Amino acid sequence: MFVLFFAVWILLNGKVNLEVVLFGLVITAALYFFCCRFMHYGLKRDWDTVRRLPRLLVLFAVLIREIVKSCFALLPFIYTKKEPDSVVARFTTDRVKTETGRVLLANCITMTPGTITGSLRDGEYRVHCLDRSMGLGLDSGCFVEKLEKWEEM
Repeated sequence: MFVLFFAVWILLNGKVNLEVVLFGLVITAALYFFCCRFMHYGLKRDWDTVRRLPRLLVLFAVLIREIVKSCFALLPFIYTKKEPDSVVARFTTDRVKTETGRVLLANCITMTPGTITGSLRDGEYRVHCLDRSMGLGLDSGCFVEKLEKWEEM
């Protein structure tokens, strides 16, 4: 986090000289100390974030793939008069254990066209699906698999 703060400081200043670097180090150190003290950041948490970054990038690539697949699945509804069979799917998954993982799963579902996560309460998801087929496998799909591996680290 300290490196990120310092990089933003340098980018916002637009130039690099001794004064900017020294003042930036002091300001970013104070900001990092504040984050560690009051926002529960720390070196261990930063290292965990860096360690999990490759798996998060894989999840992002899978999300992009699923968005493209879903766009093609929605084409018949857009270009024909085919009526969608909307449904609200309810499911729970025990494979995603952390709250962050559950929220990431809900966001991945919502970002995929044709599905919207309506609620997430006590590990139970309610997802509005434009078509019944879009609700199949939400509890054990590729997002759940990638998030499960992400949480294992």
